[in-house]
Amino acid sequence: MLRDPSIIIEVDQGVYAPAEDSLLALSALEVREGERALEMGCGSGFLSLHMSRAGASVTAADLDPRAVMNAERNAMLNGIPLRAVRSDLFSEVRGCYDLIVFNPPYLQGRAEDQDDLCWAGGQGGMEVTAKFLREAGKHLAPGGRVLLLVSSDADPAATADALTGWHVEVLASRTLFFEELRVLRLSPSGTP
Repeated sequence: MLRDPSIIIEVDQGVYAPAEDSLLALSALEVREGERALEMGCGSGFLSLHMSRAGASVTAADLDPRAVMNAERNAMLNGIPLRAVRSDLFSEVRGCYDLIVFNPPYLQGRAEDQDDLCWAGGQGGMEVTAKFLREAGKHLAPGGRVLLLVSSDADPAATADALTGWHVEVLASRTLFFEELRVLRLSPSGTP
């Protein structure tokens, strides 16, 4: 596991704080020295900082400017190199990556305000994830992989639809009181 207890994370108001899902994703994360990594929806930068500390060259992206600033500040606080960018999924992301990590908004429901963007996955809970997966393959380097967190709270048919075209391997799971969280490693079909 990449967990480095020396990494200090401060979380600004309105920014997603690392929780059980973040820790589960971290437990499944494998980063190789020198890899190019992208964390989509970086929040406070928790996963990005751990990837960078492990030797990856990391870009942290988030739609919320508060999260981008929070991730940048946590990187400075810890003396860890990190490039942060405000982006609506891949809209401002350039280049290809060996690893793309996404702990998406996965609960069913619509965002009523900016603070809801970190949990509201839309109808079925998979709208944001499905859009992400339609674009992710274009940003993977040859042999690259996606690490994706999914929830049993999402509609099973929507989940199956979103994962069409991907080779799926479950790396970790955890049952919470109302859902099961799973961390999936995805590669484009035909390249396991």
